[in-house]
Amino acid sequence: MNANKIDVSTVCEMFEKLSEKLDKQTTDKSAEPLQAIEKFSEPTKVEHRHTIDIASSKVFLSLIIMALMILGLAYAIGEQRRTISQYKNNDLKYRYIKMQGQTDEENLYRLEKQFRYGDSIKIIRKQVEKYEELIKEQVEKLERARRNSEEAERLQDEIKVFKAQR
Repeated sequence: MNANKIDVSTVCEMFEKLSEKLDKQTTDKSAEPLQAIEKFSEPTKVEHRHTIDIASSKVFLSLIIMALMILGLAYAIGEQRRTISQYKNNDLKYRYIKMQGQTDEENLYRLEKQFRYGDSIKIIRKQVEKYEELIKEQVEKLERARRNSEEAERLQDEIKVFKAQR
C-alpha cells in the first residue's frame, strides 16, 4: 500500500468495526443515558429565602435607627405642613383686612374665630379673590384712561402744530 494513497475498503472496515463496538457499548448502557436525559429535562425549582437575623446587634441597631429616623422625618413633614397652612391662612387674613380697609380688635377676634371653620375660610377666600379681581380690573381701566388721555393730548398738540403751519 502506498503511503500517499489509502485504500477505501480499509477505511470502510475500520468504521464498521468502530460502529460495532459502539453498538455493543450502547446496548449495555442504553438505560443510563436515557435516565440522565430525563433527569435533566425536568424543570427544577429553586427557592430563595431571605432572612434577617435580628440576633445580630448590628442589624437590630440599624433597624431601630431607621425606624426612629422615619418617625422623626414624618413628624418634621407634619410640622412643615402645619406651618405652611398657617402661613396661607395668615396671608388670607392680611388680604381680608386689606380688603376691609381698616380693622379693630373685635373684627380681628371675629376673623380668628371664622378661621376655625373650613366653610368660612372658603367664603372669605372667594370674597377676597373677587375683591382683588375687581381692583385689578379697575386699575386696568384707569391705565387705559390714562393712555387715552395722553393720546388725546398728543393729538391736540399735533392739531395745534398743524394749524400753526397754515
